[in-house]
Amino acid sequence: MATVTKQQIYKDFDLKFLAHPVTGKLQVKNNSEAVKQAVKLLILTNLYERPYRPTFGSSVRGYLFENFTASTRDNIAYVIKTTLANFEPRIQLLDIIFGGNPDRNELAVSIIFRPINTTETVTLNLNLERIR
Repeated sequence: MATVTKQQIYKDFDLKFLAHPVTGKLQVKNNSEAVKQAVKLLILTNLYERPYRPTFGSSVRGYLFENFTASTRDNIAYVIKTTLANFEPRIQLLDIIFGGNPDRNELAVSIIFRPINTTETVTLNLNLERIR
């Protein structure tokens, strides 16, 4: 008798809140796209931004006002790793790659991860800019 393994399916609303062209219902993101959207939202949310959840999010944007050095890069990587470990149990973090233009306080961050129970590797590219 063959055993059937149940694969975990992740679903989330598309944050663009567009209606499906045929059904008229709210569009949904599935699996890696849903997890990718959640990771992006988590990294871009500032601490104390969510009511009743002051520790949800990360302090990455605060580092954009610092001089970009190896120490700053390490601090940002630590904040991202800690935030994802605390709030996103659906992923296994593989790597964080930095790029961008530090002279203009622009930071390109590539977060490479694998959703749990899959072999698919997902890359999330974020461009962080200081906004005045």
